[in-house]
Formats: sequence, C-alpha cells, structure tokens
Amino acid sequence: MKKTNNPNTSRNSQLSGNERIVNRTNQRRKKNKRKKLIFRAVLCFIFLCIGIIFALTMFFNISEITVTGDTVYSSEDIIEKSGVVIGDNLIFVSKKKINEQVSTELPYVGSVKVKRHLPTKLELIVTKTDAVYAVVIDGYYTLLDANGKVLEKDLEYVAENIILLNIGEITSSELGRKICGTSEEYLEKLIDIRNACNECGIDDITAIDLSEIYDIKLTYQGRIILELGETTKDNLYKKLSLGKAAIDTQNEENMLYRGTINLTVDGKGYWSEETSTTEPQTEVEESTTDVAGDESTTKPENTESTTNKVA
Repeated sequence: MKKTNNPNTSRNSQLSGNERIVNRTNQRRKKNKRKKLIFRAVLCFIFLCIGIIFALTMFFNISEITVTGDTVYSSEDIIEKSGVVIGDNLIFVSKKKINEQVSTELPYVGSVKVKRHLPTKLELIVTKTDAVYAVVIDGYYTLLDANGKVLEKDLEYVAENIILLNIGEITSSELGRKICGTSEEYLEKLIDIRNACNECGIDDITAIDLSEIYDIKLTYQGRIILELGETTKDNLYKKLSLGKAAIDTQNEENMLYRGTINLTVDGKGYWSEETSTTEPQTEVEESTTDVAGDESTTKPENTESTTNKVA
C-alpha cells in the first residue's frame, strides 16, 4: 500500500535546524498569546462583576419603606414583620420571603406584593384576607379564610355570616398557616364548592361537611341539607344547579321549610321533609314518591316524613 506524505512533515523536513527552531518558537508564542487573551477576558469579567456588586451595594441601600393597600394592621407592624430595615440593599431583598413572613405573622394579611422604586425606596402593597369558615376545636371556634388559613383561635362566638366547616380530624391548626386534616383533598374540594355555589347563585350556605370526602353535605340557611355524595368538578355544578332549583321551588311554597335534598345521583334529586320524628334513612328512601310522575301526590297520612323527587 502506497504511503502518503504529510505536507507539513515534508515542509519541516526541508527546513534547516535553525528554521525549525524559529518555527516552534513562533507556534509557542501564538499559543501563549491566546492564553493571555483568554486570561485577560476572564479577569475583565471578574472585575466587571465585582464592580456591579460594589455599585449595587453602595448605591441601592433602602432609605424609605412605605406600606399601601388594604390592611387591618399598622404600617409599623407590617414593616417589622417583613424583616426589612433601612439600610438593607434594595436589589437583594427577597419578595417571596417578605410575603411569607408577613402573611404568616399577621394572619389577616392575604398577600404582600413587593415593589422596588429605584434607587432607594421599597413599597409593600398589602392585600387583606377575611374570615369565611369556622371549625370547632376542643369546644371553641377557629376562624379560617377562603384558602383554609388560620386567622383566629379559641373563640366562643362567630359572626352569623361565617360558614361552619367540618373536615373531620384536625392534625394542625397554627396561626397564619393552613389548617391540616386527615384528608388531603378537603381544601381543593372546598374551593371547588365555593366556586360552584357562586356560579349557581347559591347564597346563605351555613355549613359544609367534608368529614367524608365521598359523602359531602352542604346546609342552606341552617334548615335545608344538600346531600351531594361523591363529586367531581364536572358534576358539582350540575348537582348544585339542581339543588338551587329545588330550594327556589320550596321557598316559593314555604320559606320555613326544613328538610334534606338528596343529590347523590347525577341528574336526579329527592327531598325529604324534616319532622318531629325522624324515620331511618333507609325507610325514607324505600317510601320514595315520584312527584314528577304524579302531580297529585300528597303527604301520606300517619307518616312523619316523606321523600319526593325534585327533578
């Protein structure tokens, strides 16, 4: 097999000893020049970073902190809980940390938005949160906001507009933090229920029972129980819409009606009137009367409760 000659090797072989030395020297110089250029570039970058950090540290120190927005707390309390003080660097303050600290230490703060006004002013924009629910712990009420955050504890009384909430066993109820129960799904369900009620126009919900996540119950005006059973985002709105129609119908006939509307079966609903003597639920279901099928149906004689179809 014929060997091919390397042009560089052939060229070097034609050079004299002195020329080869000069050639190697030139190559080393080129390599050293490249290394020096790289070193200078890295050095310039380091000095640039140091300069930027120095400038930020020297020229962006906080000289004024203001609090705006809606809050029940004083500006002094909010600034104190934020952990930010005059002289801190404006650029390096942590928005996430400030929000977490203030909303935890001051429970009625829903969120804190941090806004930087260069070069030295910091603004804390506060949004408050309100009590929506109450749970009973050791015989006393604990107030929660719409997201399940604990606002107050050990109360003997709550306002009439507060919804009583049952989430079963409670494992943690620290002020400023979300309440925890044995069910991890309750909070997501609670938000879905609240949104669906708003969409359906159901007001005056006075109690929500989520102790059994597959057997959810709502109480309307303390007198009508909506048994939802197992729910999903898809069927929750339909069940509550049906329940709203049943409530409206009953309110037209009797604003003092007390009873239960069973909405556990998709697309169907049955109401059972509450009486002084309550029959076992199984017997009530067995005596179900279909109102839609017989408009002349009335309450049977000598019967303490009835169950009628509402849709």
